[in-house]
Formats: sequence, C-alpha cells, structure tokens
Amino acid sequence: MSDAPARHVVLYDGDCAFCTRWRDRMIPRDRDRRVEWVSVHDPAVASRYPHLDRDDALRQMYVFAPDGTVHKGAEGWMELFRILQGTSWLAAIGRLPGIRALTRRVYRYIAARRYRLSCATAGCRVPAGGASGRRPRGGDGGRERGGNGGRGSTTLLLLTPLPAGLLAAAAALAAAFTIACAGRPPDPLAERLEAIADPESAAVVTRVLDAYGGYANWMRHHNAEYTYHLEFYGGQKTPQKVTRQIHRLGLGPREQAYVEDLDLEAPQIVRLDGEGLEVTRGGVPVADPADLDFPRAFSQIARWSFLNPWNLLDPQSLLEYRGVRTPPAAGQVPAGPCEVVRLRFDRGGREGPSLDWYDFYVNRLSLLLDRIHSYRAEDATYRVSIWSDHRKFDDVRVATRRDTYSSDAGGAIGPLEVVAEYTDVRFDAPFTDDIFRATTPLAASSGRE
Repeated sequence: MSDAPARHVVLYDGDCAFCTRWRDRMIPRDRDRRVEWVSVHDPAVASRYPHLDRDDALRQMYVFAPDGTVHKGAEGWMELFRILQGTSWLAAIGRLPGIRALTRRVYRYIAARRYRLSCATAGCRVPAGGASGRRPRGGDGGRERGGNGGRGSTTLLLLTPLPAGLLAAAAALAAAFTIACAGRPPDPLAERLEAIADPESAAVVTRVLDAYGGYANWMRHHNAEYTYHLEFYGGQKTPQKVTRQIHRLGLGPREQAYVEDLDLEAPQIVRLDGEGLEVTRGGVPVADPADLDFPRAFSQIARWSFLNPWNLLDPQSLLEYRGVRTPPAAGQVPAGPCEVVRLRFDRGGREGPSLDWYDFYVNRLSLLLDRIHSYRAEDATYRVSIWSDHRKFDDVRVATRRDTYSSDAGGAIGPLEVVAEYTDVRFDAPFTDDIFRATTPLAASSGRE
C-alpha cells in the first residue's frame, strides 16, 4: 500500500466467537469512528491487501497506523488503547520499562489458544500450521461471522483479540487491564449495549446518549414536566387546530402520564398508569370505551416522543445499523451526513418483530438526533419528524421543537402536519406518582384489549 490510511482498520478473526466478543467490547469506545472492523476471512481482504502474509496474520496482530507506522502483536493492542476512549492510560502503562517484553510473551500465549477460549462448540477455522482452513472437531466449518465487507479506509489493524487484562502477567497490571476492558461494573446501560446484536448500532447508541447528557444523568431523574404547545396543520398552510397542555411523565419503565388541557373552559385530564386509564372532561368521567382510545394513544405517543432517544435502550427494541446517509433538506438549510439506526420492537411469541419502524438519523458532527423517519404498517404511511432547538435542562438535553411532515419511503419532506414545542421543561418536579393514578373505578375496567 502506498497511500497513508485515513483511519485504523481492525482485521479480526470473524470466525472466532472469542475474537468477536472483544470486537464488540471495543466498538462502543470508538466514539469518533477512528477504527474500521473487518474479518480477516472477508473475501475483500485479499484485494485490499494483496501483499498480506496471511499465515503470519493469523498468528499475530498487524497495525498500519495513519502515520505509516506498523505495529505487530501486543504492540497493536497498545496502539488501539492509545486511540480508544478511556484506555489511553493502559497504553501509558505499556510504555513502562520491562512491560513491553512481558506483554509480548503473554500476547503470544493467549493468541495461540484463542480458539480454545471460544470454540468448544462454535464453528471456527483453526489455523493448521499457521494457515487457515482446518475445521476443529465438533465444529461446523468455515461459517462467516462478523466483518463489514471491507468498507472505508486503508489502515490495517490485524487483530487476534485477547482480553486486555491478560496482557500483563503482573497482578496489578492484569487487574488494571481487566477493569478497563472487561471488568466494567455491571449496570443497565452496559447490559443493554451488550445485548444489542448489531455492534455498530450499539456504538451509535453510546455516542448519541452521551450527547444528550449521558445515561447516569438521565437515570438520576424520576419524572419530567413541561408545557406542550401543538399546532396541527394537516397539510394546510395555516394551523387548523392549536392545543396547549401540561404534561407530567414518569420516567421509569412503567407507562405513566398526566395530560391536562389548558385554555379550555372544560379541560380534559388524562391519567395513564400502566394499564390503568382515567379521562375526565370538565371534571366529569368519560365512561364510553370508544372515547378512551384516542386519549390513551395520544398520552402514550407523547410520552414515547419525549423519552427519545432513550427509547433505544428498551429491552424489546431491535436495532439495525443502516449506514451513513445525507437526508433531504428541510427548508433552506442543507442537511449533513447522519448515521442511521433502525428501531423496531419485538412483539414476542410467534408474532416476531413489528412491521412498524423508526429510522433514527444521528448527525455525525453534533451526535444529536436530526430526525426520525418512521413507517406505520397499519395504514402504510411514512412521516419525518425534524428535531431542533436542543437545550439542556438539569444536565439532560431535550429537542424542544419537533416538526412532523408527511413523507415517502425515501424520507422526502412532504406537507407539514404537526409542530410540537416544549417549554418550561423541568425534571424531578414536585409531584408524586399518585398524580397518574385514577381517582375513579374507571381505571380498573379500561385496560388494553
């Protein structure tokens, strides 16, 4: 290769479950997308790197850095630690006297045994005499897993992954590596990210949640309150209806919402608490079940919309990385390139995933949501919701304006349908969960079908 690469490319053993697990652990630390991950067994590798010594590549790591330097084996991991978030201190430890020789010996020991650490029952190619191709007993042959098809730059990081905690035999250094790369304290965010089957989606989720204030800040809050201003255009040039409401939401896993109309002589109040629902108009309970469907659905949608992008952590969510796109412009301001993650929900049982989907467009510069392009299967309609006016409230960022347009499968901006604005936003407002609970027996008889 004559041209200097633009970023690091990780060429890892995609047929080894042990290797792919460590790839998945490192991807969330690459918030600036400085590393590309490609399986060494990807057919595109031969054309991209025609002079690659494959036998040696299956024995140790090769790193061709953007400045043209080459690193092998344990040195490759040190190069990776240098650029990934939260691991630079490990690279500094690796520069201490005597540590490099030690890490090389430990690296070679683990690299030679990596298949034993993952492939007791998995289908993995076990190198025979340094070459690829021989199948281990009980395996199912060279089944391709992982890799990204050879997209991107020309820096090569040939990765034989190993747990960083074993890079040093010294107990203190081993503990430090384990804490940094494998021994993270268990927490809901880490567990959810590790449960996401698509590692590129997990990396995007990590970046966007950090941009909105971070999971720890979000989880410190119990509820939220704001004034909701909605203008319904319905494709017309002027608002056909204007609504102003107070919304109070519970931020836990249980659906809790309180929606009260303002500026009306007989205001409607909706209390949603899980399956319980109460609707009153002018203080009079609404008893007809047919009149309860819309208030329930509206309250659920209002809560779901406000909780974005945190809904990406929903255990029932299914995420798929859709690549980088530059969406159609809304108005005179051109749109920038965005990473797109598709969200669907697992309905459970034999039903499989929902047909509805939501494409989250994350701006590559700000890491904030630019828009959500959605599809509703029930009536085969598409919509685009443009997010703007991002503001911080108690260390959590909120998009305080969302313009929703009709659209098509390509995400084109059609007629304006709704403009929603959030003002007077505050978290941990002085109300208790009792505000969500019905004050009449209606809630007990109004569960979902």
